Amino acid sequence: MTGEDQERWRPHLPGAAIRFEPEFMWGVASSAFQAEGGDVANDWVAAARAGRVPHNPGNGFWERAEDDFRLVAGLGFRHYRLSIEWSRVQPTPDRFDERAIDRYRAMCDAACAAGLTPWVNLFHFTHPAWFAQRGGFLEPDNHDAFRAYIERLGHALAPHARHFHIQNESLAYVFGSYLLAQNPPFLADRDTALTMTRHVLALHAEGYRILKSIDPTVTVATIEVYLDAHPEDRADDGQQRAVDEFDRWYHGALLTALATGWIELPGRESEEVPHLKGALDLYGFNYYSALRFGRGGLGSYADQPDAPIDTMGRRVYSGGMEDGLVRVAAALPGTPLLVTENGCPTTDETFRIRYVAAHLAALDRARRRGVDVRGYFHWTAVDNYEWQHGFSEARFGIIGFDPTSRARRLKRSAQWFRHLLSVRRLEPGDIP
Repeated sequence: MTGEDQERWRPHLPGAAIRFEPEFMWGVASSAFQAEGGDVANDWVAAARAGRVPHNPGNGFWERAEDDFRLVAGLGFRHYRLSIEWSRVQPTPDRFDERAIDRYRAMCDAACAAGLTPWVNLFHFTHPAWFAQRGGFLEPDNHDAFRAYIERLGHALAPHARHFHIQNESLAYVFGSYLLAQNPPFLADRDTALTMTRHVLALHAEGYRILKSIDPTVTVATIEVYLDAHPEDRADDGQQRAVDEFDRWYHGALLTALATGWIELPGRESEEVPHLKGALDLYGFNYYSALRFGRGGLGSYADQPDAPIDTMGRRVYSGGMEDGLVRVAAALPGTPLLVTENGCPTTDETFRIRYVAAHLAALDRARRRGVDVRGYFHWTAVDNYEWQHGFSEARFGIIGFDPTSRARRLKRSAQWFRHLLSVRRLEPGDIP
């Protein structure tokens, strides 16, 4: 490291070796639409046609998942989180596409054949066009369709996969789609966001109950991104109130619901959904960066003025991961945690390796504080579509690809992971 760069990273990087037990789960995570792309009939494709988000050609995963599984397994990873593109398997309200379902079965079987344990996520931000046109999850009359989808895919895939997630980042989905108006359906309405919060929480509980009724032995986990929030100016009471209000809604509603079965939302009567209490076998914890609430709106927080910054303008603050893991563990005692996503957008492989090492150090600190963290899934395996950023310098993969030939290449971070996973020990001297 150069002297200046070393000082910027020093607060985050481990000062001593970190050892990982043989049963610690190492995996990668991906999303169906981000990797598969294609001209599928979903709301993101419709938004791209309208010029509101970038077009997504995909990275070829739909056609070559088997090759990717072998690449990932060859690096020493033993778990792979994939997701189902709902619009592929149910392109119209009255028809499930059996060929698409068979393809996802084949993916799960191929992951197992490569030595990977598949984790299947059933909803990752995208809706079939017909479901979006009916109002999506906002309309209670549509919930039966989602429950039927969960049941159909649960029966189809439970013999091929033992680990499931109902929804990816359900609160982040509400935040981006119904408060910030960044994602379809591009709304910014607080009351609608609160209604959506109630709906996605209740549907998680329904999904958990459905999958457990199909096979009580499968694992059903959450996936939620932790957004550690801070005021820009700690002396500004208004900023602190905004942080507190956000936190009570974003983290408070989810953790309270899972712990007690009660949905508590600002300005609304508390509502009991009894089967929400304990509706998880494992808490999936995502973390990338922290939030700053300031005069100019939302930004990225770090506790050092010269913190490293990724290609999406987010400042590195690994302390938020440690604090978040500790908080979730305290709210849900006895529930094991799994880091289901962590990674950074960059074209600088030294930056990526340092970022991962910094967050593994934060994970280790949380474990030494008593948190039962069972594993770490890197986001992602192969560079993919990054929502509003499209295919840009926001590259999260440890495997690159040629957009024309779709050929893959292992990046330096992939080789670094190969060594880490083989020795199960992170040495400070192994960090560039």
